[in-house]
Amino acid sequence: MKKKSLLLSMLAALVLTVPAVAGEGHAKCSAGTQDCLNMMAAKMKNKGWVGIEMKKDEATGALTVTRVIPDSPAERAGLKAGDRMVAMNGVALGEKNETALKAQYDTMKPGNKVTYTVARGEYKKDVTVELGVLPEEVLAAWVGRHMLDHAAVDVAQN
Repeated sequence: MKKKSLLLSMLAALVLTVPAVAGEGHAKCSAGTQDCLNMMAAKMKNKGWVGIEMKKDEATGALTVTRVIPDSPAERAGLKAGDRMVAMNGVALGEKNETALKAQYDTMKPGNKVTYTVARGEYKKDVTVELGVLPEEVLAAWVGRHMLDHAAVDVAQN
């Protein structure tokens, strides 16, 4: 369950920039610490970035925007704090769509456009975001959090 939660968070969140969520729910990485660091940095280096922080409701699984990063693609597209993320490119966010969401995630590169369906109050609205380049400080924060997970697991096992 934690792995699915992580995947959904990463699918919806990586491209959304979710510093608040990126460190949650990590399953133990099977690679060694240095190998994991290298793989993670290489894989995430060319991922698109939206620029929001969000929170997952553990009871419903709903993802809600808690903060829009100033001068981010999200801000330029009109995403707002309080928006509930419903779908990405027409694929409903949720565990039942894990495979389809992964396929969407794999295409998310800087310059590509992603359309998010958000619930804002009583209404749903489509917001198209042109993905930006993942800022180095965001990549460093995500990699750092994951490396702390490695350290915590390594210490616990010793």
